[in-house]
Amino acid sequence: MVHTIDALTLVFYPMGGHISGMCLKGSGDVLIAINSSMTDGRQRFSLAHELYHHFYDDMTTTICPRDINVTADVEKDANVFASFFLAPPAALSEKIKEIRTKRKILDLAGVIELEQHFKMSRGAMLFRLLDEGELSQDEASSMRSRIIYHALALGYDDALYRPLQKEKAMITYGRYIRQVEELLRLDLISNGRFEELLLEAFRPDIVYGLNEGNEGDELID
Repeated sequence: MVHTIDALTLVFYPMGGHISGMCLKGSGDVLIAINSSMTDGRQRFSLAHELYHHFYDDMTTTICPRDINVTADVEKDANVFASFFLAPPAALSEKIKEIRTKRKILDLAGVIELEQHFKMSRGAMLFRLLDEGELSQDEASSMRSRIIYHALALGYDDALYRPLQKEKAMITYGRYIRQVEELLRLDLISNGRFEELLLEAFRPDIVYGLNEGNEGDELID
């Protein structure tokens, strides 16, 4: 899980229509922010993209555009990394072979099966299939509309094509939360300050126990 990377704080926040995410690095800490107003599939791609900036980019501050078809080399490299991270070449090749065996061609239904299998947005999947030469530009262009309708018509859930649930549109995970907990444990901050810091990080669920429910509701299997 990305949340467990030691130096990383991960924030989901609605950022409008032009930014997919950002990566800020300094003094050993890393903040990755993902635009939660985008679809779940695109957020997964954006997170993988930002991980490239964390691990392989020397820039301390990177703000990434929504458009996948960028010109800057470092952004192209980050997109390729994200695509390969979510759909490793061998796994993608095997799945395409399976689809072609069943359907003879890689049509819209096959593309939807691929994006559902690898949990990638339509834009990210088309980006990869074009790069692999599996689709022509004309074929890809014909698949850029009525995305949710066609997925539902084939019996898939539409969660991949929608933003996260409202309660997760603003939320923080990772190092920041662990640090706040550690400060309280060491008695370096008061309970009041502890709660303030968590609320500033959009974590009322921790402060107020919103997700606890009844003890009997929790199942361990």
